[in-house]
Amino acid sequence: MRQLVDISAQEVTNELPDSKREEHTEMEQLVAFLRELPLLCLFLSIVLGHILGQFHFKGIGFGAVVGTLLAAIAIGILAKPELPESLRWAFFYLFLFSIGYSIGPQFFGSLKRAAMPQIVLALVVAVSGLAAVVAVVAAFGFDEGLAVGLLSGGMTQSAALGTGLSAIAELPIPSESKATLIANAPLADAITYGFGDLGLILFLTWLGPKIMRADLKGEAKELEGKLSGGTAGRPVSSRAHYDFRGYCVESAQIAGSTIAALEARYAEVRLSVQRVQRGEELLHLNPTFELKCGDQVVLSAQRKAFGSVLRNIGPEVDDPVLLSVPVKTAALVITSREVSGKPIGELLLDQRTRGVYLESVQRGTELIPRESWTIVERGDILHIVGAPDDVERAGKYVGFVERDLSRTDLTFLAGGICAGILLGLIKLNAAGVVFGLGTAGSILMIGLVTGWVRSRYPVFGAIPEPAQRLLMDIGLIVFIAVVGLNAGPHAVEAYSNGGGAFFARVFIAGMVVTTVPLAVGTIAARYLLKMSPLMVLGGLAGAQTCTPGLNALREASGSNVGSLAYTVPYAIGNILLTVWGPVVVAVVHAMRG
Repeated sequence: MRQLVDISAQEVTNELPDSKREEHTEMEQLVAFLRELPLLCLFLSIVLGHILGQFHFKGIGFGAVVGTLLAAIAIGILAKPELPESLRWAFFYLFLFSIGYSIGPQFFGSLKRAAMPQIVLALVVAVSGLAAVVAVVAAFGFDEGLAVGLLSGGMTQSAALGTGLSAIAELPIPSESKATLIANAPLADAITYGFGDLGLILFLTWLGPKIMRADLKGEAKELEGKLSGGTAGRPVSSRAHYDFRGYCVESAQIAGSTIAALEARYAEVRLSVQRVQRGEELLHLNPTFELKCGDQVVLSAQRKAFGSVLRNIGPEVDDPVLLSVPVKTAALVITSREVSGKPIGELLLDQRTRGVYLESVQRGTELIPRESWTIVERGDILHIVGAPDDVERAGKYVGFVERDLSRTDLTFLAGGICAGILLGLIKLNAAGVVFGLGTAGSILMIGLVTGWVRSRYPVFGAIPEPAQRLLMDIGLIVFIAVVGLNAGPHAVEAYSNGGGAFFARVFIAGMVVTTVPLAVGTIAARYLLKMSPLMVLGGLAGAQTCTPGLNALREASGSNVGSLAYTVPYAIGNILLTVWGPVVVAVVHAMRG
């Protein structure tokens, strides 16, 4: 039969005009070339997907993940490359472990009473999203594959696509039916993901504020005032606002003072004694060291202090060798119970943080406000600049210093994935119903636990934050590319069978899945949990794990304070929406009999 088709195609080609025949032949050669090089198709999908994802209109675009999926589907339609099934799962498991590892400290740290409103909001969004998927599947008669795609696209959680596909692969149905369901899932994801992002952004910046009758900029100022206790608070200056200067001690008030007393005297400008030279000798410093007339000291402090306050010490010294104080950047991970729960302003007044300057504060994958009233929590990362000794001292106080940002414990990474795969083999049979986490769910749980343990006992399992981002990005992108390449041929078949009406039904269903959880979550958080409007909207962005939505909220409100409500729902949403993949498959499969 295949031979007859090839002969027929050759006869059609022979009947074409010469110019058309050459174009047709060149296209066939390109297709054959791509088909012979499936890895070229894979990386070409990633390249084209990232190019497509960079195009934005008024801040709205597909992003790299959806761009790669669309590019891969197009190349799959053209070339039909064959890639090993294990390739996509290997990269997906890397993604799952790394995302679990990264949010583990925030996930377990969020399980406390103070975060209860945000936890409830995340649960409401996740459960109402699941209900919306089940409802539209029942209304439109969709299958398990389309249901998974609606979940991952409508709620912008690509990890749910992977766990859902893994669950479909284990269904007790014929291989041909599995192949159709597996191809349907990424197709529905591609159709609905665009509105998943766009709909969320419009809700956060327009519809949500309308429902709550809130002015975002006004709410941001009011919330900042409330968090700061009604005062402006001390500004938290970065390294750019500090400097090093040298002075010769001549003041009688300074001579005889200890270093601790001098630093306490000028604590408002965060003065720190970096060096003391007596004669030709650099002396070893400690808090009880007494200064003498004629000592040359190197001080770090806010720049404004050098023009007035610190002139009382004595004349300025311009000695390049003396002033060449080494400075390093570092990431401090907060694990100390003493530090967790304190505002940044209070930490910076502590003598153990003298000489270090705060550049940014990171919670999970997002930066949070670098303000004196910001409360730090276990697992937060403080990016600082300071002299090596000062950095070490501050690190011991708050938790630990991430030692080598260029080195990853690959043994720990591979061992965690191995443990997840083995754990996924364990299944319990109760009254004929099989229960188990599955491979994907087990790897995610192992990542969560190991990330949390690492934050408490930082002596093993180092996966620096840049490496975590790389693993998440490359793991998800390669997985999505392989899924799109395999789904490409099915997209043509689906259009031939269902036409534009099929795509329209899926798109409308995706709109429902996107908007219903947002509306339900807004009403519950604002009118039942009494959360402020900006915290509601930040929590919604986190619950649907949508960073572009948070960025749009920042721009619309003119403030980053909404990110404080983002991190807890983000951690919980990542877990629940990923777990919903197999749940949706099981529910829809039971509904279809």
